[in-house]
Amino acid sequence: MTRAVVFSGGGRAGAAWMLGLAAGLREAGVDLAGADLIVGTSGGARTGAQLATGAVDQAITAYRAHRPPAARTYAGLPDFVAAVRPIQAAASSQLDAARQIANLGPLGPGLASAAGRRQEIAASLPVHTWPGTPLKISAVDAASGHRVVFDARSGVSLRDAVNASGALPGIYPLAELNGRRYADGGAYSLYSADLAAGHEVVIVITPFPLAPHLRARLDTELAALGDCASHLILADETSLTAIGPDPSAAAAQVPALEAGMAQAAREVNTLRAAWNAHVAQR
Repeated sequence: MTRAVVFSGGGRAGAAWMLGLAAGLREAGVDLAGADLIVGTSGGARTGAQLATGAVDQAITAYRAHRPPAARTYAGLPDFVAAVRPIQAAASSQLDAARQIANLGPLGPGLASAAGRRQEIAASLPVHTWPGTPLKISAVDAASGHRVVFDARSGVSLRDAVNASGALPGIYPLAELNGRRYADGGAYSLYSADLAAGHEVVIVITPFPLAPHLRARLDTELAALGDCASHLILADETSLTAIGPDPSAAAAQVPALEAGMAQAAREVNTLRAAWNAHVAQR
């Protein structure tokens, strides 16, 4: 039996919460690093890379020491959500919406520094090389709106892939790689759970509540997986309070990390049997 873990977009605090959750689950006997595939989008790309490279403990230490240094931003995730809602409502297709979102203008007086953003990503990844565990990282081609999936065979460094996946339009500069411009993978889908097709067990982890349009998107992607056992973990009320109203806020990273670790104890009983039962069948 094969297993996949999907980490959704989530901003800085959401990424820290997902990391804390993974660490807490590991301590309780459910090691998500044993997955056959890890999928990450935006903040989830950062968490997925930390998990896949075996750098969970190093990343936690860095968070608690208030590293990595956060690039200065001039708008937050609520500003981004407010800007994309009318685009999603009026767009002719998911592809059209992704293209328009990828090309948003600055949502504040300016974009974050490209150099500062790269520094933040580099500092958040204690291991800079692609892992042996299959890892898929989603981004969006800004010119076409198509989803692009980076992996170890893409000819793109792990840091560049994570940077591209989290290049939130209107807040961060788009990532330029090999003559193409890439935006946050969440412009196409917050989850990209369909990338886990072919695996019998799929765990989807997201810090965001399921608004109706998110529920519909995730349901469509899970349906594309066919006959598999899927399990969804959402941030609970306590975790949402720790993450705060702006999941992109750097100040919320440590509280969100600790909340994720605490929530793991509340999730593990429903997850342990399914996850470890498949280990026994290998």
